[in-house]
Amino acid sequence: MSDSEDMPGVAISSLSLSYPPAPALRPLTPHNGSPSPASLPPPVAPVKNPLYLSIDAGVSKLKACVLDDKLRVVWVEHVKIDDELPQYGTRHGVYTLGDVVTCPSEARLHALDLLLEKLARECPDPTLLSRVVCVSGVGQPHTLHYLSHDFPSLLSTLIGSPQNRISSVLTAQSAFSLPEPSTCGDTSAFPQVRELEHYFGELTQRSSGGEGGEAGGAARERAPFETAALLEAGRQELARRTGSSPTSRSGAAQLLKVVQTDQRAEAEGKEGVLSRTGRIVLECGLLASVFLGVLAPADAADTCSTCLLNPVTGLWDEDVLAFVAAGGQEGQQDGSKTASLTQKLGTVERDGGIELGKISPYFVQRFAFSPNCIVAPFTGTDPATFLAFPLTSRDALVSLASPAETDTLMAPSPAFVPTPERTIVWHPAKAWWECFEDASAKGKEKANETEGETVKTPDFIAVVSSRNAGIGRALSRDLYCNGQWDVFSHLSAIVPHGGTLGLDEKFYSLFFPHGEATSAQGFLRFVSGARVQEFSDRKINPRLLLESQLMTLRLRLGRIYRSLLPPDDPSLDHVRPHDPLGFPGLSSSFHPERVILVGEASQNPAMASLLSTMFNSPAFLPLATGLKSFAHGQRDYDRHERDDPASSRKKTTAAALGAAYKAAWAYARAACGERSSFSAFLSYAIVEYSSHEYVHNVEQDRAAASAVDPSLAGTFASSSMSTGDETSTSLAASEHSRFSLPRPGQSHRRVPSAAASSHSQQQSHWPARGPASSVAARSAPATLERVHPSQLAEVALAVGSGGVGRGGAEGRELDPDPPGLTLVAMPDWDEWRYYTSMLPEFVRLERSALKGLV
Repeated sequence: MSDSEDMPGVAISSLSLSYPPAPALRPLTPHNGSPSPASLPPPVAPVKNPLYLSIDAGVSKLKACVLDDKLRVVWVEHVKIDDELPQYGTRHGVYTLGDVVTCPSEARLHALDLLLEKLARECPDPTLLSRVVCVSGVGQPHTLHYLSHDFPSLLSTLIGSPQNRISSVLTAQSAFSLPEPSTCGDTSAFPQVRELEHYFGELTQRSSGGEGGEAGGAARERAPFETAALLEAGRQELARRTGSSPTSRSGAAQLLKVVQTDQRAEAEGKEGVLSRTGRIVLECGLLASVFLGVLAPADAADTCSTCLLNPVTGLWDEDVLAFVAAGGQEGQQDGSKTASLTQKLGTVERDGGIELGKISPYFVQRFAFSPNCIVAPFTGTDPATFLAFPLTSRDALVSLASPAETDTLMAPSPAFVPTPERTIVWHPAKAWWECFEDASAKGKEKANETEGETVKTPDFIAVVSSRNAGIGRALSRDLYCNGQWDVFSHLSAIVPHGGTLGLDEKFYSLFFPHGEATSAQGFLRFVSGARVQEFSDRKINPRLLLESQLMTLRLRLGRIYRSLLPPDDPSLDHVRPHDPLGFPGLSSSFHPERVILVGEASQNPAMASLLSTMFNSPAFLPLATGLKSFAHGQRDYDRHERDDPASSRKKTTAAALGAAYKAAWAYARAACGERSSFSAFLSYAIVEYSSHEYVHNVEQDRAAASAVDPSLAGTFASSSMSTGDETSTSLAASEHSRFSLPRPGQSHRRVPSAAASSHSQQQSHWPARGPASSVAARSAPATLERVHPSQLAEVALAVGSGGVGRGGAEGRELDPDPPGLTLVAMPDWDEWRYYTSMLPEFVRLERSALKGLV
């Protein structure tokens, strides 16, 4: 029995924004110094109704997300680093000097101070933090923090001084050997990337018996095509070893840059950074260590992005570490240096839901956390975003980012099939018993699948990143849309597909920032295969840019599915040996069944519709991320939110949501001994909540019908869902309800053969709109058992149509944001075939641009 089961309960509605705010318990100087002990919230005894907290440490903003025991979002808070910590002088949370982009480590902890103080003082419910039973979180990607040798003792000092802020004890001078590490926006490590590719390319050639040995490589100068082949071989080898090819923001390149800087400093008689470093951690490891009060192990999912870890074994790659520790090709490899660097990186934890330990007593004394609150592993942005909804093997998740971030495509990958164009990441929520299951467990799993249980958690996820795609959209907005997202969205919607109504000319617009294309930077425009400086109609630029960005993601996803098929698969029979796509574009085997959209730009209706068509799949948004009523663009929401009380509450992010779900799963494992997978746990929570919503909505409709005409109450009751045997009778009569759950294993694929059949299948499979369908569509079982994740689309849609968050405009209290999905776009069959015909030419132009041939 858990420690909180026998404790008194507090109604979850106490978190509603309709309640008056609590007294402001803020320090006199909120941005400097520490609050006095008297201003700290008094300790509150733990209560029932547990909550789960996640911390999303983004680049420019830190966010907190709180879930209740039904996995509904009940409170969200955030801290903007630039606005609330002006003393650090950051812009968008970072320092930028040319290609060098860094962030102050102390500012990250100072923002965490403010975030927790806001949660403790500004939430209407004073028991919020005392009811938190598990904490997890997200750290900004690709940011290595260099902790000093004194960092563990400083964590112990922090425990004994609850009157101080975290950032006043873990200062830049005492806690960090490198106060301002590089972030994901840094591009200054490009020479180090080339060194890694060159070294491992030579290593591959030597192992294969070809030319390129040390002596041969130094004796003659290579031709350009030989150098290109060598670098490509290096990228292939590093992808085989670490699941990804290096980039300028990878941990391997950034760490090599620090080692080389240390070597130059030591040659001048100065002390290097690594000699003052006791531990090197990603930001998720830094946050987990602070909450634990001791150094936390590295998270396997987030560490896969460093190009230092082997995702299959979960161990650091010795050859990569040896090369980095030696300082590159000019250095002499030394086993002692490699061992020292391995020790600084620490151990790796592969179980994403394990209990790391109890929360540090500092947080118990200062913020009134429960001493029984546990800490789950923190992870990176992409792995946490992947957990925002339980995906099946045929689902894809697309994160359409803000202008300063990266577009990302993620899909489950049961096998480790690495290539340089994508990153293979260890699944962030895979339990230890799933890693070491035996043959008998697999047999039981197959039996459970036939009974409706969720499938086995895949070992990996495939991640495709389109860096700075948001910057391209922002530039196009400024150049062609008067700087307004509304105009950008409007032009993207009204311009014909491909930019023209004709069939002969094909228009393309590519965007390559930071010298990714050797011929040019910025926009590359093509008409009928020839490069042009500008289109005759400038209004087609926004639409064509979106098409090229989504075509890139579509191609990468098709190749992911292709890599998971055996060579003799029947769907590959008609693929030519040198086909530019590598897969049949019109085959349903290479399209996802659903696309889950997250990120700031995902609520742009034009982008959602275009993406749905490009992937030939319905597009969904997670309800719990706070679907806004007016989604006209990427950022133009403020004036609409003033008119929409239901959207006045701050909204969470998909990464924070995924981390909070993982915290709930970790607590269920630690406190209740639950042995279900993460997907099964989250699927069950969504279905259980949906079942409750069905009953609640039917009761409301019955009451409304009775108020209008009392004679309708009996009729409605006999034809809708109630309880007991009546439910079975009602369900048997409405077996083909649009919201009923299909049998396990039933396909959700819509493969239309013509426009008419496409329309009819949409009407039969997806929910109808309008008041006539709102009542009849609510027929569903009163008791829903665990189901396959592919069955959750209809369940989530039912939750969305049930009026979640109903009272905003009428002044009633806001309901918590529920788990589940809402349908936002359906594909256009004819446009999808048109885009498929454009893909081969797009591949040719993209390759030519990257090689500098145009």
